[in-house]
Amino acid sequence: MSAPLSELRADDPPRIALFGLFGGGNLGNEATLAAAVHAVRERVPHARLVLLSQPPEARAGLPELEAMGLDLLPVGGRLRSGPLRRLRRWLLPALVLLTEPRRRALTRERTQGFDTLLVPGTGIADDYQTGPFEVAFHLRRWCAAVQEAGGRVRFLSIGAGPVANPLGVRWFRQALSSADYRSYREPSSHRFAVRIGVDARHDPVLPDLVFSLPVDDYLERRPLRWPPREVGLGVMAFRGWNAGGADGRQLYVDYLDRLRLLTQGLLDRGYDVRLLAGARVTDPAAAQDLLALLAPEDRARVGAPEITTYRDALEHIASSDLVIASRFHTVVKSLLLERPTISLEYGRKNSQLMHDVGLEDYCHTADAFDVDSVLSQVDQLAAQPVAPVAGIRARVSDYRAQLQRQFDEVVGTVTRIEETT
Repeated sequence: MSAPLSELRADDPPRIALFGLFGGGNLGNEATLAAAVHAVRERVPHARLVLLSQPPEARAGLPELEAMGLDLLPVGGRLRSGPLRRLRRWLLPALVLLTEPRRRALTRERTQGFDTLLVPGTGIADDYQTGPFEVAFHLRRWCAAVQEAGGRVRFLSIGAGPVANPLGVRWFRQALSSADYRSYREPSSHRFAVRIGVDARHDPVLPDLVFSLPVDDYLERRPLRWPPREVGLGVMAFRGWNAGGADGRQLYVDYLDRLRLLTQGLLDRGYDVRLLAGARVTDPAAAQDLLALLAPEDRARVGAPEITTYRDALEHIASSDLVIASRFHTVVKSLLLERPTISLEYGRKNSQLMHDVGLEDYCHTADAFDVDSVLSQVDQLAAQPVAPVAGIRARVSDYRAQLQRQFDEVVGTVTRIEETT
């Protein structure tokens, strides 16, 4: 058992906290954590890493790290079910605010041992399926506590916005403003930070951290076949941005019906279809719902592999020759693995990335994509005499170089605070 942070000596290695939503089964977030841990250990091999997150499950296949929850004094668990569930919207803010003084004291106690707080990637500063008393509330508190204790706060290639609630906007602004380094993974995230009052004029826009993952082994073992024989189809539990109730259910039904028609069109063209999950908990159920909509003879021709880790996701994307996907990080992994990609997006982050790699014509919206248009683009890509990946390969190579420079600047300079004061 390692010593508590508060008992570490001045000559101990740097202590780095990694903040994020890494324990919810989102394989994109988990790939981001893997990329960050790899970068830190390459540059500061003896650093002590602490995860500020719900701990990832053992089956996530991630390095084992010390973990502290984002909320050191959770009070909302009993409001998720039972007779008080309907009052959660009003009771949760009151309970959180009443207990916040104690939560702040606990956070200050924990952060006495941190030299640097890294917030690595993900859409950390938006309100997708969350309220203001969740990520924004906790991020603001941890950043302030680390800064007050003399530590550094650094945001690397994050996604930011949109945020609907004014409290969420305020707390994200405070968290971002506390940092001594910030970068964003797309121009819209940078614009959002400026719009909410962060002095981000000199903050860079840099690629998503997942582009730094080492993937040579996948590329060597799973060379691209052309013309394509198998299409990877990303399936997600899509219910809109923050739609709930009947509206969210209807969006999901419509999305799956379009995927059904798309799958049938791909099968009619002679392709094998492989369903790609991007979240461990929710997406396999969506894949099963899609399979249930298919005729029995079609169902037998569609693969639905078990994907429980980010490495599984990379493996099955690499086994596909062309990918159609909704989740942002399924698109990222597909491009990283040099696969021709079509995006069925639910957020502008997809279209900005696709535009940057020269695939802006291959963007559609998840809630209204035209099946015939997507199939026509599959035909167009497949008709090309060689796989159209030269532009993707060149852009990804540039992304990797940019990220290495960022890691060298931000992670490679991490030292004990005592050594720099």
